[in-house]
Amino acid sequence: MPYESVSALDRPHRVVVSGIWELPFGKGRKWGAKMPGALEFFAGGWQLNGIMQRQSGAPLGFGDVWTLFTGNPDSVVLSKSQRSVDRWFNTDAGFNRNAAQQLASNYRVSPLRFSGIRGDGQSRWDLSAIKNFRVTEQIGVQFRAECLNAMNHPNLFAPNTTPTNTAFGTITGQDVPRSWQMALRVTF
Repeated sequence: MPYESVSALDRPHRVVVSGIWELPFGKGRKWGAKMPGALEFFAGGWQLNGIMQRQSGAPLGFGDVWTLFTGNPDSVVLSKSQRSVDRWFNTDAGFNRNAAQQLASNYRVSPLRFSGIRGDGQSRWDLSAIKNFRVTEQIGVQFRAECLNAMNHPNLFAPNTTPTNTAFGTITGQDVPRSWQMALRVTF
């Protein structure tokens, strides 16, 4: 039986802003073009990068649970002030949580996902500093220091949407918190 449903990839709002700033110090730059070689080695040739991402949460998929749902779908959504990781949506809105009464196979009578019932939005800042320098005419080196999720904003996973699970309606994980990585690349 054909039906319409919101895609699991649906994000009504998404903003990504990125920027690169080559610091104006060192050989061939505005300031310090004639700095000594040792100072140029450490202070010149730096580049700063940043990426800011914000997006709406994904629609939550409840699967076949709606065939035994006896409440009003509009009462499932909780306001932002009522939500927490322990209760992301109204689990008492009419979900049948009895495992013995769940249907093994049935006809779907409602969509898999509703656009108004969504997981947490995502927000992150990724920052990096890159230093390019020459060791000899044929050998170049690049040092990279990157900080992912620099503001350490908690980006929560979707809540559990299986009514018979004891974690129903709760969020039990999050995306990677702030992390650092560094790399050194030699080209010849």
